Amino acid sequence: MNFFKLSLLIMITFFHSSIVFSAGSSSDSKSTKSKSLAYYEAEKFIKNQQFSKAIDKLNDALFFDDKDADIYNYLGFSYRKINQLDKASNYYKKALEINPKHKGALEYQGEMFITLNQIKDAENNLKILDKICFLGCAEFDKLKKSIENAKIGKKSSY
Repeated sequence: MNFFKLSLLIMITFFHSSIVFSAGSSSDSKSTKSKSLAYYEAEKFIKNQQFSKAIDKLNDALFFDDKDADIYNYLGFSYRKINQLDKASNYYKKALEINPKHKGALEYQGEMFITLNQIKDAENNLKILDKICFLGCAEFDKLKKSIENAKIGKKSSY
């Protein structure tokens, strides 16, 4: 984390706290849209490393919402975990077309790039995450560690 970024955030918080607390919500119905049951079932399969079952449920979830970057990200993740990297790549691209700042898709696509020995591409994703994660985030930290490990010949656990 950069000291300058932290200092800037603290200053902004103190100077604008009255504005922040008096402002209304800017969220619209799309940002509060709930996920389908199939999506939540897929998450359970992913947590249990049952990626083929997760893929089936995620495809069901697409029927309900084919504009959800999270679904495409999880499809990419699941296909990456069963070593179908072409399909994984397509789903990460789709997730990032829908939401270019999707931290999960940027991290997982970066992990795929490492698997493909495309370290420069993974580093590009890391740069994007650095800009998105103003004060740092888990996705940035994990991808950074994976890149560092790849450079010394260690395999990523993500």
